[in-house]
Amino acid sequence: MSNIIEVNNLCYSYDGDAQIVKDAVHNVSFTVKSGEIIGIIGHTGSGKSTLIQHLNGLLKPSSGEIKIEGKNIWEEPKKIRDIRFKVGLVFQYPEYQLFEETVFSDIAFGPKNMGLTGDELVGRVEKICDVVGIKREYFEKSPFDLSGGEKRRVAIAGVMAMEPKVLILDEPIAGLDPKGRREVIEMVRRYRQQFDATVLIVSHNMEDMAVLADRLLVMNGGKLEMFDTVYNVFSKGDALKKIGLSVPMVTRVLNTIKEKYSGVRTDIFTIDDAVKYLCELSAGDSNA
Repeated sequence: MSNIIEVNNLCYSYDGDAQIVKDAVHNVSFTVKSGEIIGIIGHTGSGKSTLIQHLNGLLKPSSGEIKIEGKNIWEEPKKIRDIRFKVGLVFQYPEYQLFEETVFSDIAFGPKNMGLTGDELVGRVEKICDVVGIKREYFEKSPFDLSGGEKRRVAIAGVMAMEPKVLILDEPIAGLDPKGRREVIEMVRRYRQQFDATVLIVSHNMEDMAVLADRLLVMNGGKLEMFDTVYNVFSKGDALKKIGLSVPMVTRVLNTIKEKYSGVRTDIFTIDDAVKYLCELSAGDSNA
């Protein structure tokens, strides 16, 4: 599997109020394979949002480089717009960025900017609506008449409709109820599967990261602290705690149980796996 993203020695500095140069991102390097789902975690101010805004050229590095499919995205600055079609970025609370009169027009906005018209444009919008679960009867509705979760889906669909090879989402489940969170997670999975896309997700929700991500990238103080499998990252609970993060709730519950029953495993990070494990434990006790 080839690398679709390569970040080499990325640094980004900005001037603070006191005219002091601060490093928002410092010497960050990593690669992402095509088709992966990468969770990006870190406490507030760790550099997560600054990092992802570099990946589609919204920010230009102070030094270092970003390559998409082997090509430095700033090699031809006049073509940076093409990178933004290839690397789609969904900001936090994207529903606040809806602006068109109808759901169809809002979703079609990006593809129109790519030059799609007529049946090709309609087909593109219908195709992505099947992925995100938006019914055709919604097309002529005002997006502002929809529920919060529906608005979120429309806004995400507007980026997905450009069919980016890399989809980046900044806190896509923030503020949603459990049902809305599950819907967004399934949308991301379907998009990855149907378009063979690579997905990067910034999130504070460790439970969802445990379920969704293939690997976790941990930022701390503008630097890359860890980049490993979900299992290996969450196995370092003490190290995560020192930088203001935590493991999933189910793992914390198992740690509490282990205080009374020393043989209990704590290397379990999803509710489904925990239920299965505890049922097996219970069955083992009853057979004893």
